Amino acid sequence: MNCRSLAAGIALLSALVQAAPRVQAPDAPWLTFTTAHYRIHCPVAFEAFGREVASRVEGIHAQYLGLVGFAYEKPGQPIDILIQDPVMEANGMAFPLLRRPHVVLWKTEPEADSIVGHHRGWAELLVVHELGHMHHLLRPGRKPNLWRRWTAVLGPLTEKSPRWVTEGYATLIEGKLTGSGRPHSAIRAAVLRQWALEGKLPTYEALSRTDGFLGGSMAYLGGSAYLAWLETKSADPKVLQGLWTRLAGTRNFEAAFTATFGFGPKDGYQRFCAELTHSALELERRAKAQGLREGEVFTRLNGWVSDLALSPDGTKLLARVLDPKHPGLYLWDLNAPRPAAKATAPATGSDEPPDHAPATPTVAPTRRVPRLQGALPWKPVWLGADTVGFQLRLPNEEGVLQAQPYRWTLGTSVRPGKFTPPAPAKGDPGWKDIDGIWNLVDTQGRTLTRTLAAAWNPVATPDGKWIYFTRLTASGVEIRRLEATPPPPAAPPPSWMDPAPLVAGVILSPPDEPSPLPAPVPVEPHPYRVGESHDTFALAGYSATPSGFSAQLGLGGNDLLHRLNWQVLAGLGDGAGPRGGMAGMAWRGWRWAPSLQAFSLLERSSSQRFTPAAGFDRERRGAELAFEREDLGRPRARIRPVVAFERVESPDGQTTHRSLGGVEAGLGNHWSRDDQGFLLSAAAREQHGRTAGQTWNLTRAALTLGWLNPWSPLTVRLEEGRITGDPTALDRFHLGGVATSLLPVALDANRATQAALPAYTATGDRLRRLRGELGLGPLEAYLEHSTVWDGAQPRPAAQRVAGLELDSRRLGLPLDVLRRLSGNLSFTLGLHRPLDGPMKHRTVGTLSVIVRP
Repeated sequence: MNCRSLAAGIALLSALVQAAPRVQAPDAPWLTFTTAHYRIHCPVAFEAFGREVASRVEGIHAQYLGLVGFAYEKPGQPIDILIQDPVMEANGMAFPLLRRPHVVLWKTEPEADSIVGHHRGWAELLVVHELGHMHHLLRPGRKPNLWRRWTAVLGPLTEKSPRWVTEGYATLIEGKLTGSGRPHSAIRAAVLRQWALEGKLPTYEALSRTDGFLGGSMAYLGGSAYLAWLETKSADPKVLQGLWTRLAGTRNFEAAFTATFGFGPKDGYQRFCAELTHSALELERRAKAQGLREGEVFTRLNGWVSDLALSPDGTKLLARVLDPKHPGLYLWDLNAPRPAAKATAPATGSDEPPDHAPATPTVAPTRRVPRLQGALPWKPVWLGADTVGFQLRLPNEEGVLQAQPYRWTLGTSVRPGKFTPPAPAKGDPGWKDIDGIWNLVDTQGRTLTRTLAAAWNPVATPDGKWIYFTRLTASGVEIRRLEATPPPPAAPPPSWMDPAPLVAGVILSPPDEPSPLPAPVPVEPHPYRVGESHDTFALAGYSATPSGFSAQLGLGGNDLLHRLNWQVLAGLGDGAGPRGGMAGMAWRGWRWAPSLQAFSLLERSSSQRFTPAAGFDRERRGAELAFEREDLGRPRARIRPVVAFERVESPDGQTTHRSLGGVEAGLGNHWSRDDQGFLLSAAAREQHGRTAGQTWNLTRAALTLGWLNPWSPLTVRLEEGRITGDPTALDRFHLGGVATSLLPVALDANRATQAALPAYTATGDRLRRLRGELGLGPLEAYLEHSTVWDGAQPRPAAQRVAGLELDSRRLGLPLDVLRRLSGNLSFTLGLHRPLDGPMKHRTVGTLSVIVRP
């Protein structure tokens, strides 16, 4: 491997990336709308959505005190609302942190057939729901002790309430304040009704879980319905306010609930399920008496189904299927023979009777387009009899998903390619809410189906004889077909849906109601200012390795967009250290993000507990200035030019000046199909320095290959490095130890990090490392061979270490929230077993916590 050529090539490729206009990144132009209780921050490109949110937020805020019994108002600390669109999906998140409450809204509107598709306006629904979380969960504790006043991050309601309560109550608020939303939607009624009919209503414990078909939605749908039922049973519209007041005290959720209603939450839920099931069965009895019209089952699928479409010649059926194991675009050849549902004969010689035929057929797709490059095909359309166009949402240079067109010609591979979607066919049937149930209608508005489950997504064959559509079940979605030629079913008498014996507003969706919200009030924005949302917090770093123990404590700060990050740390340690302090900041408001760090630290490697290293004790003072540019798209690229200097004093009082300039660069990509693929990345660092009048050059380069799979991802990394010129002992590679928050990265570039080995286990001007890693969920097992030696001497045997590590970067943590609370922090917890050298056959436990500006 030619390290220097690789470093130059990566830097050149990174620098040549063509930058598109920035939209949502910290360095993009942003606006802020300020109201009495909120600050709304949005990209300039989303100004229209930001204006709508800002114009409605105070009118919505005025409703919470009377409805919830508490409205969060803290002078000088408004709730920040951040508007984004990172993945082209509808969503919102509330973070009821006592010190830094904020809300994130995703502006993409939901599809009409989604769980949140029923609304009068997406911005209104989203704000009502997410702020409902905030004013519900930010209620302070009653008579908190001094320790809790100082340390509490979350309020008592957040800590004590199960998920079905937090999500269910915000959904209940959503319906009351908008007069629409999920409590008034046919989809909520369909889910609860169908699950009841099939005997699959979730248990009380499962109500808060996220597994199973639509399981994650049950906290919203079932939780809101159960809370509404509790209000009805108590005949007190403010009974839930009493529950929240009790929860704000010392009682746990079970005790507070029982004190409010006279029975426990599980007992009440089981009664609710019994009444709901009774009502569903009664409705089914009436419906069957009038006659159902649901067509025949074509196939049943295990996940949500959307984008049903027939080819222009009517011979192929296409659908987007979110199967938990095999999602993608499914295509069925309708001319292929369909398997007949028939009884299975017993095995020869068996005295068992034949097996019963399956109640519902399952027809495997003829073809499937799986997840490609980690993205599911999206919004498919037929472009011809054998050609399908669709989109993949892939990250752009900001890391934001953007739709990119692809074409799929049957019998060939999928390829990128632009296309123009055909105009919607005229005369196709539609679907709408009829008496609280989704049913199909023809072009004249006449009802085509009569079902208790939801029927939607219809497509007609070119001859108009058949209609294919989707129908909801408790275990997935069925694709059915309906003969369109018979006349539509006659309208049933009004008495068939007499609501008297039913669970009101649950078994059938209630009609929308007038909204109590006032008219919007326009608000003018101003450019985003860092100081408005900037906050400070305590910081802590730590390392415990064979090199010694060191802790860093200090303060840091950042703003909501993470444009400005700063930190000041003081380091304490044992005899080996390091000890000292640092101050640093990073500004990400420019495309080339500058960072500056100054430090002073004391290292005593001769005091290491294991294999003390003489000749490297020193006191270091210096600074690093760097500019970083990162492209988060495909491929992912990073380039970081840097200059640094330091003044080094040895124990005998000798002073050495050391300076360097260089560049760090990285380039990587991955390719995948379904859940398997491979990755390839390269990283390099090139430095030119001068120490005590002697010049030197450092080059390090690494190549990583990986096999991606859902079981145990495997990666192999080969790294080589060399130092040429006339380096001093301070400039040579040294093996062992870990990085510290006190020392800038560029001035630690000659360290070959290995937490299980003491610092300076080996030194030299050549470096070679080979590391294999096997993913085990959040853990990573590894085997590493490291060699540091003098190029003029024969290369010695490698230092081998095997281990198990837990890296915070593998945990899928919400980094934006963590940075708001604790800065740019990462940690690694390890258990290692060196196989060579001074630590041979010792089991070594290590912990490293790094905070960077």
